[in-house]
Amino acid sequence: MSVKIATQSGTFDLPSDFNIEIEDTSPVFNDQGSQSTSATIPSSKNNLRLVKYINRTDTDQAPVEDARITVSDGIYHRVGKMNITQASHSTGIVSNIGFDESEIYNIWNSVTLRSFEGLPKYSPENGVEDVIAYLDDIMNDRKTDTPFHVFQICVAIPETKENDADVYYPEYLNPIIKEGEKYKLNGAARTETYLLNSEVVATSVPIGYGITPFLKVSWLLDYIFNTFGYHVTENPFSTHPQLSRLVVLNNAADCCVKGFIDYSDLMPDCTINELLQALYCRFGMVYFVDGKTKTVRLRFIKDIITSPASQDWSKLKAAEPITNYNTPKQLKLSAATSISGPYPLLVASPAADSLDKFLKPYGYIVGEQDNDGYLSYAQSNGTYCVRNLRTRKLGVVSSDFFPWDKEANIDYEDISSVDECLPIKASAPDDNYACPAYLFGKIHRYTNISSSDVNLSEKSENTSPLCFCFSLPTTRPCGSPRCYGSNGQVVDKNGHTYDISMTFVGENGLFNRFWKDYDAILRHANHTIEAKLHLEHKQLLNADFSTPVALDGQRLLVDTQRYQLPLHFSLPATVNLRTIKLLKPYDLDKEQGIHTIPQLYKWVLFNNRESVYNSVCGEQIRQWQTAVKPPATWIGVNRKNEVSDETSDAEIPFTVPTKDDFDNKRTHFIKQVNYSFDLYYKIRVIKNYTSTGIPIYEEKEYGGVHFEFKYNLWIQATGI
Repeated sequence: MSVKIATQSGTFDLPSDFNIEIEDTSPVFNDQGSQSTSATIPSSKNNLRLVKYINRTDTDQAPVEDARITVSDGIYHRVGKMNITQASHSTGIVSNIGFDESEIYNIWNSVTLRSFEGLPKYSPENGVEDVIAYLDDIMNDRKTDTPFHVFQICVAIPETKENDADVYYPEYLNPIIKEGEKYKLNGAARTETYLLNSEVVATSVPIGYGITPFLKVSWLLDYIFNTFGYHVTENPFSTHPQLSRLVVLNNAADCCVKGFIDYSDLMPDCTINELLQALYCRFGMVYFVDGKTKTVRLRFIKDIITSPASQDWSKLKAAEPITNYNTPKQLKLSAATSISGPYPLLVASPAADSLDKFLKPYGYIVGEQDNDGYLSYAQSNGTYCVRNLRTRKLGVVSSDFFPWDKEANIDYEDISSVDECLPIKASAPDDNYACPAYLFGKIHRYTNISSSDVNLSEKSENTSPLCFCFSLPTTRPCGSPRCYGSNGQVVDKNGHTYDISMTFVGENGLFNRFWKDYDAILRHANHTIEAKLHLEHKQLLNADFSTPVALDGQRLLVDTQRYQLPLHFSLPATVNLRTIKLLKPYDLDKEQGIHTIPQLYKWVLFNNRESVYNSVCGEQIRQWQTAVKPPATWIGVNRKNEVSDETSDAEIPFTVPTKDDFDNKRTHFIKQVNYSFDLYYKIRVIKNYTSTGIPIYEEKEYGGVHFEFKYNLWIQATGI
């Protein structure tokens, strides 16, 4: 049997002893794709004709990039793309051949989503009115079989000073209004208040302004692969109840005003590879390309490593395998955190490089916001807050967008992404609905807001960074990067509980949901087994890297398989496999866990002001009481013009008491407080009588004695 290499123009002349070496790679462990090693084709007259005589020094044509060819060896027929690197009449034509995913890897590095030609356009018969009605149906889940989801987002929060106070003017896309018990997109022609050039301006906007749909990730993936001639046969973003509602955000403020939706206006500013890398970083999504059937399967690494073995290769061994023990690694996951608003709730960047580093100064103690917790965490908006022990008010100290990093003393497998972490704007300061804060401003492609009117023009200054968000199936349509709505964890109408949040940390975070098993493999497995295997043409041609194989009773993942065509029994394939069985000893709970401690105790302020008051003022009060004679009656005393420095410089340098503090009723002296006031007393006297002799009383106030004294302020540990 001999190898054949054919183009659309003919078949290359190859000598009978010609061979070519091919290496197939798993996308789980590699990003270069399957390809041949460099091979030299003889420079026969026919062969030079097939490559258009690019060996000639006077040629006016460059080598055909990625020329489609077919490599054959018996029943082995595989389509790939040839890349010629050298051509000479004397030494031959040097090239390598890329197969399957390698055909598209290099292309996708430079192709932006917005640059796709022929993107769809939704153009209803009645223009903008139909567009708004269509998107309103989508927002309220009356239409579900569409590429879109719709919910309100905040895109800017400009601020100004009014009467020495900060005043904010949030700007929204897809503003929602409530009519009765129903929610509706507010896409009507209307007047909006904006802060333009530091001036508050009432601006008239046309119908459809501020309305934009968000593209589903599932649709984007299907469209990308279809554009390059592949059909997606397995897509978890289409089938998973929560992931099917994952979208990419945009800030196209005027994409509907002309009565159509151009999908190119909705695309984020990123390349195809950046989108796929983001989905890999977030979910461990890899794709498997079949060049023969032109199909693609999208799978999560977490599902691959837990799948049963699809084949048993134990009887195919040409020699005993060699095990190479690799150095343990740990996983590090991170994404962009550049979104930043005018106050801490809107700052995506966390307060530390990892959740461990953040919690350590607090002793890993996290309390509840509604139960006087000192450090507390809000699941709905992902913020950590600290309570001021004097005022009892909460202040945001960090978001929960920490990278996943356990900072063990081993090497990293560092996976990062350009997609943005997404804060949530609360209902304050403008009493609007809480919504995602995609704070990159508005993009105007068809209009321009310059003053009190919207002028038709072409203008775009802002960008649309890649950012993911879930459309939550809640009573009020809303979006969130988390699985929590205003009423807690979301459960859809079919009873599916949402349990994925777009954070790397936390019980519902992406590490716990998608990466923890792979991290365990990196730490306690991932060793390379080099095996010589007698694989047949069919096995090589139909290699499935998306499931483990069995070898000597162990499930293993194929990393690479290298073989030579034509196949010979004397030249078995060299297959590198990765182990996924964890080797003892290990303690995953210690290695991966971030355990918080519920807050059981709190510091409470105490003082002895009243006892000192009674001691200092008691004699004066008794004298006043003694002086009051009937029919006058004593009412009581009243303090006026009180002055205290209790709060002026009182710092409480403690966070949460320990059990020992509580058991021993430990106290900490804070300060001695200066206190002054004017003391008055009140009596009731008879002012007059009614015609029937009933007395009419009035209250009179006397005194006005000034007092000054000091009292002590301290804190004591009590139970929550």
